[in-house]
Amino acid sequence: MQLNKAIPKNERDTIQKKPKQFLLVITFLISFHIANAQHNYSNKFNEKGGKIFSLGLEHVSGFNTSLECYSLRAGYGSMLLKNLTISSFLDLSITNGFQIVRTFENSAKIRQENFGLGTSFLLRWYPLHLGKMKVFIDVGGGILYTFERFPYQGTKLNFTTRPGVGIAMHFDDNKQIVFGINRFHLSNGLGYNHPSNPAFDGLGLFASIVIRKK
Repeated sequence: MQLNKAIPKNERDTIQKKPKQFLLVITFLISFHIANAQHNYSNKFNEKGGKIFSLGLEHVSGFNTSLECYSLRAGYGSMLLKNLTISSFLDLSITNGFQIVRTFENSAKIRQENFGLGTSFLLRWYPLHLGKMKVFIDVGGGILYTFERFPYQGTKLNFTTRPGVGIAMHFDDNKQIVFGINRFHLSNGLGYNHPSNPAFDGLGLFASIVIRKK
C-alpha cells in the first residue's frame, strides 16, 4: 500500500462514468432483445429441478472513493422451487484504486492493490416474466480472504453481502444471459464503527451466462 495525496478531479470523473457506461450497454442489449424476442418461449428454465451453472464478472465501485473490486465468479446450484434458484460460488477478486483516509489536517489516499479468494451463496427469485425476459431479485452473502489487509487497517478475512436486482434474457430453454446491479458490502463482522472493522461499500454491476442442465 502506498500513501498519496488527494484524488484529482479528473480521476473521480472517470470513475463516476463507468457505471453510466455499463448501464447504457445494458439498456441497448435489453432493447435489442425485446425487438427480436419470439413469444413461443416454453419457460422450462424456471421449473423446479435441474442443475444451474454460471460464469460471470462483477465490478464494484466504492462509494465516495476510487477503490474498485473486480471479481470472476463461477457458480453451481439448482432450481430449488419454481422461479427460485440457490447457488454457491467460487470468487476470484482483485482490488484496485485508492481509499480515502481522513487525518487531522487533511485527507490522503491509500493505494490498494490486492488479490482475494472467496466463496458465497445466492438465492435468486424471478417474480416477473416479460416474454423471454425475467426480472429477478438476489439475496446473497459469503466470505472473502485477501492476501493483504482490506480495507485499510482492516483484516484479511471478511464477510460479504450483495443484495441486488436484475434482468435475465433467455436464448432457449437452457441458456440465459444475466445483467444486474447490487449493493456490495464487505466487513469483518466486529461491529459498526469498530476501529478494527473498516467497511468497503459500493455499487456492484454484474453480468453472467447461466446454463441449466436436467
